[in-house]
Amino acid sequence: MQQNSDRSQTPKLKIETIQIDRFSPTYWRVDGPQTMSFAITNYLNGFEVVFRSRTTSDLAGIVWDSHDVKDHKFLAYETKYDYSGMIWDFDLELSASMPTLNNETLTPTLTVQYHDQGQDKVAYIVLFNYADRPASRVAHIQINWDTVKAGFSATDSFPVTHIKRISFSAFTMSYNGHSTLPLPQAEDGYIRIVNSVTTGVNAKLALKRVIVAPHQHGICTSYDDHYDLNPQRLVNNIEALGYQGLMNHYCGMSKYPEMKWRSDLNTWQIPDTLVSNENVVNPCARKWHEYFASALLQASMQPIFGVSFEMYSLAANEFWAQRDWHSNLGRTGYEPPSYFFSPCDQNAMAYLHKVFIEFSDAMAVAGCEVNMQIGEPWWWYNQGTDLPCVYDFPTKLAFNADTGLYAPDFGTIYEAMHKTGTPYDEFKIWLKNRLGQTCQDIRTAIKAKYQNAKVCPLIFFPTIRTPIETLVTDINYPSQHYAFPNFDYIMTESYDWILEAKLDLAHQVLSEIPTQDLNYPSEKVTYLAGFVPDASIAHLYGFDRTKPYQAPIWQRIFGDMENNEVLGVLKQFIWAYPQIMSDSITIDIEQASGGFFLEEEYHLPVNDDTPYPPEIYL
Repeated sequence: MQQNSDRSQTPKLKIETIQIDRFSPTYWRVDGPQTMSFAITNYLNGFEVVFRSRTTSDLAGIVWDSHDVKDHKFLAYETKYDYSGMIWDFDLELSASMPTLNNETLTPTLTVQYHDQGQDKVAYIVLFNYADRPASRVAHIQINWDTVKAGFSATDSFPVTHIKRISFSAFTMSYNGHSTLPLPQAEDGYIRIVNSVTTGVNAKLALKRVIVAPHQHGICTSYDDHYDLNPQRLVNNIEALGYQGLMNHYCGMSKYPEMKWRSDLNTWQIPDTLVSNENVVNPCARKWHEYFASALLQASMQPIFGVSFEMYSLAANEFWAQRDWHSNLGRTGYEPPSYFFSPCDQNAMAYLHKVFIEFSDAMAVAGCEVNMQIGEPWWWYNQGTDLPCVYDFPTKLAFNADTGLYAPDFGTIYEAMHKTGTPYDEFKIWLKNRLGQTCQDIRTAIKAKYQNAKVCPLIFFPTIRTPIETLVTDINYPSQHYAFPNFDYIMTESYDWILEAKLDLAHQVLSEIPTQDLNYPSEKVTYLAGFVPDASIAHLYGFDRTKPYQAPIWQRIFGDMENNEVLGVLKQFIWAYPQIMSDSITIDIEQASGGFFLEEEYHLPVNDDTPYPPEIYL
């Protein structure tokens, strides 16, 4: 059925509703502890979850949510907590590293989280009780939700009319829920679910599908945000919302790294690939990205994969990190934090090059053109102290080797502007050139393997074009190295200015800086437009999370993009998919070419420096 728009009134979206089987394979997700790696992808007519366990307590949940919290309001499946009157048949296959179904101490279960008499409760369906081959790892399983019972001997009844979620558990024979110890070697496994069929009452779910025409806006995704989802689910949603052509994907920094336990250091650590030549992207992340790239290609989309200089703290090699004058690590404000690779540490750069190459390989294996983004390369400064992080030992050593000078103490990024003459001037110039050369070296490494690859830097101009010039505005803008034709194209962003309602400044990020300063033709310029902070960080930008602050920000994001349309740039990408999903943003160029929808509400862009409404601020 369809709800057609009435053109004589406020524009309305066209939405159809179709029926899908409950437990449709695309809509499962997987999650687990940070020490694990995992990925859920299509497999035959179902799905496969591959996983890597690194500790004795590593266990991932493969989850079906009765309420869809991951999708756009008009791409989501129906909320239905009642499982009564339904029979579920499916075929299950467990890897040899997992226990058999009837293992007495580690028996595989289906965990059921339900609500009963005002309380959230849990039941464990022991799968071998409902399997045709209970002593095996491969079986056909039938669950009749009206008669199913929990417990090892299937003796415990529980209500099935308000089930919040169900989940399979992914773990190996080494699992011990009572202790967390690093495994001697990482252990891999998989769970496959195919031939899933639901019959009876409550066997089907309504699925909404908004109907829009293709448009020219791009979209961004990020692995750290979507590692738990089937990449096919993302691509289906992106395509349904009218996005086409180039799309931008950040490979993240917390979920892709391979890591091992270093007993001598009592910590997890990423591999020193210059010494060992080990893979740096874990196999689960690699598989996810190959499937993602392949699904995009099948949908006639072309991904750009972005990799940043960030190093997640859990498994960081701190010897590779940027540091301030007092040897404090350069760190982001997130908890847990991330650090930043030093451009002067040979081992760090060998690692980073291999990250770029392995993600390039994932694109190539999928049949995509290799197109890589160098994400926000910079010398960091710690915002609590304003001290620049340009004093790690390899950096000081390299500066001395190149110039015969010793790295001086700049003080803060503001004090540094008043320190001139030798060796201050030389160090500033050297730092800028070293950053630029580092980016060019990454480009060269990618093109050495993939001659026709495209490579671009992503530059965040609000930290470079600041009202008060600082050390980092200078050293983080090696314009000669970034200038055309040193890179195939350039990507820019300016979200701070959007969040400050400074659209005139944001426009310069496309209209002046890339073309006039860096000499890129407009058709070789791309832009990340956004972003809307989610409720957990809204206060950092002064917004009151209890007020409807999202719509005014979206109005300026769309106004900014509207201002840029006359420039003829290659692509404007909206940052990012999670915000588009959570706020249910829809672009419908046929029904409403001048604006956008936030859920059902139609909004027009704001394309000037009109201040935000005062009531949305703290």
